[in-house]
Amino acid sequence: MSEVCASLTTTSSGCAAPDRAALAPAPLTLLVLTDRPDVATALSERVDPAWVEIQTGPGRRMLSSASPDAVLIDVPCGKAGAVADAVALAGRLRDGTAVVLAGGENLAVADRVALYQAGVMACVVPDIDPEELLARLTTLVAAKRSVGIAIRRLREHTRHLDEQLRLAQRLQMDFLPRRMPDVGAARFAARIEPAAWVAGDFYDIFRLDERHVGFYIADVVGHGIPAALLTVFVKKSLQTKRIEGKHYELIPPEQSLALLNTDLLSAQLQDTPFITMIYGIYNEETHSCRYARAGHPRPVLMGPTNSLELLDGDGPLLGIFPDATFEVYERRLLAGERLLLYTDGAERVEAGRRADPAQLLEIIRASALLPIEALLDSIFDSVRAATGGDHLADDVTVLALDMEP
Repeated sequence: MSEVCASLTTTSSGCAAPDRAALAPAPLTLLVLTDRPDVATALSERVDPAWVEIQTGPGRRMLSSASPDAVLIDVPCGKAGAVADAVALAGRLRDGTAVVLAGGENLAVADRVALYQAGVMACVVPDIDPEELLARLTTLVAAKRSVGIAIRRLREHTRHLDEQLRLAQRLQMDFLPRRMPDVGAARFAARIEPAAWVAGDFYDIFRLDERHVGFYIADVVGHGIPAALLTVFVKKSLQTKRIEGKHYELIPPEQSLALLNTDLLSAQLQDTPFITMIYGIYNEETHSCRYARAGHPRPVLMGPTNSLELLDGDGPLLGIFPDATFEVYERRLLAGERLLLYTDGAERVEAGRRADPAQLLEIIRASALLPIEALLDSIFDSVRAATGGDHLADDVTVLALDMEP
């Protein structure tokens, strides 16, 4: 870079020197990475130290100890390995540092592209005038500083948003039952895992009276914050009893879904999402379940001999048809049987997060004789394995009613 040294020791000709105060509104720290001290010395003699403080060094050692505003990398033309060294140095620089490459204009296009991709912001000719170099450095540093400010603000906003979403997640989880009701010869178990901070899935298990326990599982189509808000609507709007004075009657599952559908449509929400749901009532005395289904995956009944049966039940999605009707079904559960409900996120057990209901049933069959917690573990482990370690593709919720042998 002898040409740089020569140009830095001669004064600029032509136009008057620009106002350096305008070029550099704040002092800049320029780190010159070079193995040739004469390059930095020549630059120091021509640049006002009030506006640019120059540090120099042989590369990696200086990067570990300096925090410059800009870096000038010396790439001697024709030197073997100079471009590769410059790419490595540029890749090590911290965010917010402007990088200028001296000698880059004489490089091949492919080399300059590699340098730009490594973070170099500008290539200057070997004989660039010091005043022009200062102007270009100032512009680059100002741009980098603006980007740095924007990044810091974005990170702070993201941190604040994460805090709010964590709070929303805790609040949503607080709506879930803290303890399962005691139902004698049967036992409920449930688990939920959101794809994001909050879920569009929801479940509840609650005592209706001394003989009956209500339970449901619901899935708002989609996931995230809008879907999570609708789960609160479901919990607050589902009608399960009619109370008149000291008397009450339980609302049958098919009527509860119809009333919920009416409330959902009456709210006149913009872009109302669809909701799938199963609501059931378990009778402790008869060990029977009465349930109604609204577009949800069919319940699975597991027998004590490892048999599987998809139970009947049909009904439209909630939030579509004003006059939707739902059918009620009843099934008595025998000793050793299990009733399993799940959202469609549990069906994503194939590689690439693809849904495969048949494969999910095989996973359930293989784990049907395990303790109920181990059965739930096997389902969730299969869904996580299908993501390859990434976030779940959809919210997953599983609810089980386990009859003692």
